[in-house]
Parts: sequence; structure tokens; C-alpha cells
Amino acid sequence: MIIEKIFNSSKNHPEKQAIVFQGLGFAQPPKSISYNQLQNEILKRGNIFKCHISNKIIILSKSDNSENLIDFLAIISIGKVGIFSSNQIQKENLIQLKEKTDAFILEDSFENLSNNYYDNSGIFKPNINDLFLGVLSSGTESTPKIIWKDYQSWVSAFPHQSQVFGINENDRLFVIDALSYSANLNSALHILWQGGTVVLTTLKSASTWAKQVEENQISSVFMVPSHYRLLLKNDCKLLNIKSLVSAGEKLDYKTARGLIQNFPNANLTEYYGAAELGHISFHQNQDILDFGYSVGKAFPDVKIEIKDQKIMVESPYISPDFRDIKTVFDIGYFEKDKIVILGRAGRMFNKRGLNVFAEEIENKVQEIDFVEEVAAVGKLRNDGSHDIFVAFSAFSEIPQENIKIVRKYLLEKLPSAKQPKKILQLKNLPRKDIGKIDFHAVARLFVEEDSNK
Repeated sequence: MIIEKIFNSSKNHPEKQAIVFQGLGFAQPPKSISYNQLQNEILKRGNIFKCHISNKIIILSKSDNSENLIDFLAIISIGKVGIFSSNQIQKENLIQLKEKTDAFILEDSFENLSNNYYDNSGIFKPNINDLFLGVLSSGTESTPKIIWKDYQSWVSAFPHQSQVFGINENDRLFVIDALSYSANLNSALHILWQGGTVVLTTLKSASTWAKQVEENQISSVFMVPSHYRLLLKNDCKLLNIKSLVSAGEKLDYKTARGLIQNFPNANLTEYYGAAELGHISFHQNQDILDFGYSVGKAFPDVKIEIKDQKIMVESPYISPDFRDIKTVFDIGYFEKDKIVILGRAGRMFNKRGLNVFAEEIENKVQEIDFVEEVAAVGKLRNDGSHDIFVAFSAFSEIPQENIKIVRKYLLEKLPSAKQPKKILQLKNLPRKDIGKIDFHAVARLFVEEDSNK
């Protein structure tokens, strides 16, 4: 499946670049590995892991994520299961995860181990239902939940990703190196499965992304919306990009418009999905601007139903443990063939018996021209209802005036029961290392502000 496709590319195009790691931008030269070198590394490391690691599950925790990616490919080549750690997971929680899963933690120090013998039994040939990956989901303050992936839930989507996103073996994909975020890893594995080149970059080098894209002859980009906003700050037009893919958070109108203007030859795709359910729906280009309130139509081979307002999914891409559940309890409805999400699971607040969705408030605030990003959060009261708070960042540094405008706009657009108790302007909204807004951290800001009074 994945390894066999990589080895096939090694046979047909041995010198072609498989993985490029840009590191910290141009402070140091990029590291590059060809398909032939990648095959050799997979075989060599796989053999070392056979010698020294008896555990079925291996947690990838090296400081260099390009190394973690190569290690992961070696791990699955011998039939083991990998979990990408995150630098936001505390050490004690990583140990808890290790004990919970009976896993081995693969760290930088492992490089010093030597290979005692060579096993020439060949690579593991997986079945479609074999597990190969554990995705960490939710929370950084306690032991994270693991969503197990088998080959069916990912590889069966790859041909459709190629067609829908407009990606083939000639493409060079630009993606952030936070591979614990499953959508980043999915994109990287897909391009290697395709026979293209994955160029890993870092969030710290965001100011040089446009230059990296040009220098590395990038033709395809995958990012979450917040990272696309950082790319747009470079104020450049890149004509060689043919595919832009966004997921993880709703792609707002201003960012989508900026991408279409600055990448005029690109096919822009926003897809809606979940780690538990895989790809669910997508829309593209002008539809994103015209129907931004929706998340598009069903992804190929996906059937969507609405039951008691819950979005229910039937598809080959669902993770094994969720094939009977078929939902992550997102609330929505159909508008013709398009899905409209009313609220994401866990982001619905109760206000005097009225259900209030965070997205409804955020979408209204986002309509204001000077607003860059926004997060609505809730604090549970003793009576079971919520106090609602809103934090936003803006393109202009006049917080008190901006807050007044946001407050006035919400009073005009939303009923009194949906009004936030407090509004804050922040320079930047706190984020997880994968680029998504950290809503727990936003909520803590309001709690801390109250406690300091």
C-alpha cells in the first residue's frame, strides 16, 4: 500500500526528491532525501527496530519531524503502529500514554543504537484492515485520546484526494511539519503514495514561507486557515501554485478571497472532516466565496444523513472504532446538496434554556472588516447555563474602540440571549502547535482576568 508505492517510485525514479525539510527557513540549507535513499532508510531503520523494539506501538518523539516521518515509514514497513507525539504534550502525559498503550518512545537518543543482525524477510504486506497509526486527539493537559487508523480509513481516500485536490506525481507539496495533526500527516503520506515530493516547513519560519515556496518550486499547499493568513501576510502573488487545500477550521471569506487573488492559477479546496470520520465534504473556488456558510457537498464515496440534527456519515474513511457510531455529534442541515454546520461538537452553550452555537457568534464578528480572527468560548455556571465570552484579533491596534464596535454590531445582529458577557481584543489568539485556535487557552484568559480583579 503506502510502502509498496514508495518502493515503486524508488524503482522508477530513484533520484527524485521524496522528502525535503526546510528547517528554520534559510538559516540553514534544507535537508533532502531521494526515493532511493528513502527506501534504503526504511529498510535499514525497520531492521534496527526489529532488533531493538519488541513493542507493537511506537511513539515518535524526535525533535526533527522529518526524522519522525522516515521512522514512521520504517515502523509500518515491519507491521508496527506509530503515534506522532506533539511538543504540547507534557512529559508526564507522554509517559502515561506510553504505559496506557504499552508503547516504546522513540527519542533522539535512539540514534546511538546499532544493528546487530540483518533480517531479510522483506517488508510487511498489510491487509486493508490492519492498524498502522494512532492519532492523538483533544487536550494537552491530560493523557490524550487515541483514534486508531487502519489502511482502509486513509488509503482508500487517496485516489479521490488526487482527483478532487488536483494533485499528481509531478507535484511538490508544502506542508507544516506538525505531523501529530492528522491532516498534515495525511497530506504528506498522500503525496508520497502519489510519488511526488513533500516539503516540510516550520511555523517559526512563516516570514520566509513565500520565498520557500518559490525556491522549492512548490505546486501544491496544504494548510489550516490560520497558517494561510500568515502566508498571505507575505503579500506576494505565486503563479505556479495549482492546488491549495484547507481544513481543520472554517475557511473565512476574507482569507479565501485573498488566496484566490494571490494564487490566481490555483484550485482552492476547503474540506470538512474529522479525525474520527475522515473526509466528509468539500467545496471549491467561487463556491467557497458564494456559499461560505456551508462546507460543501459530500466527498466521493461518502453518504451523509441528518438524524435529530446530527450529521451522520457512512463511508470507507471512518476510523475502525467509529464505524458503528458514524458521527462526532456535529449539528447541521442540508441546503440542497450542501451541508451547513450549525455547531461543532462541544461548542454549544446553554443560555437561559436557549442553545447558542459558538460558530454563530464567531461568524457575525468575522463580518467586521478589521477583525482578523475570533473565538467564542463559554464558562459553565452553577445553574447549568453558560456565560459567553468573545476574544478577537484585529488588523488595527485600537482595542477599546474596536471592542465598542464589535459590541454594537453584535447587539444589532444577535438577540440579547446570545450576547457575550465580555469581549477582549488580543494581539494574537492562543493556538495549538498544529495551528488551530486553542479554545481552552482562550477560556482561561477570561478566568484569569476575572481572578485578577
